[in-house]
Formats: sequence, structure tokens, C-alpha cells
Amino acid sequence: MKKILHFFLDKSLLPFLIIGGTNTIITQVGEQLLLGPLGYWGASALMYFLCSIASFILNRKYSFHSTAPLLQSAIRFTVLVSACYVLSHGLSQWIIPWGLELVFGTAPSWAERLTLLGAQVIFTLLNYVGQRLWAFKE
Repeated sequence: MKKILHFFLDKSLLPFLIIGGTNTIITQVGEQLLLGPLGYWGASALMYFLCSIASFILNRKYSFHSTAPLLQSAIRFTVLVSACYVLSHGLSQWIIPWGLELVFGTAPSWAERLTLLGAQVIFTLLNYVGQRLWAFKE
């Protein structure tokens, strides 16, 4: 347990959370606005793509102070974000409606909006671990 706490209470966590928090707000606003015209997957994919560009630049420099080769980091980051996106949204689309059905008997009309938020939480956890251990490693 001590190792896990030490891992997450690293100096990289605060800048990562600030950058990620800003991206989360931008992503959530964009997803909620685009949900009607683009649907769940279109809105979330577009917003993750756009915010990931800024995330790569800022996290590479400020969170992880990476000196790994740029192309290597970019490829790893892209693979990581893509995997985290599919995993987090896939899990969220299964877990959130299931939990809401347990509580309410049926998924409420706003379940899809809550699913987007749940996916963001799962994504952030997976993404931090992946960036720290792999994407920006030299």
C-alpha cells in the first residue's frame, strides 16, 4: 500500500492533475454540446483527440519533464490515449447504466451524460499510470 501511495503522490501528479483538470472541463463541455449532433462516440472521440494534443505537449514538458525522443513519446502517447479511450468508454458504457438500473430500476434519460463523466474518471487514472510508466520513459 505504501508503494502505491508513493507512486501516486509523486511530484508529477499535481501538474498532471492541473493539465488534466483543464482538459477534462474542456472535454466535458465539448462532449455535452456535441452529444446531440455527433452522438456519444463522435462527441467523445473528437474532444479527446483535440484535448490530447495539448495534453501531450504540456504533460511531456511540465508533468514528466521527459527527454525521451519526441517521435517515440508521440507514438507511445497516441497508443496509450487510444487504448485508455477505448477501455474507459467501454467500461463506463457497461458500468454506469448497470449501476443506474440497480438504483432506479431503469437507466434514466441522463445516463449517457453520466457515462461520459464516468469514462473521464477511468481514463484519467489509466492515463496517468501509462504516461508515467511508459509514454514518457526514456
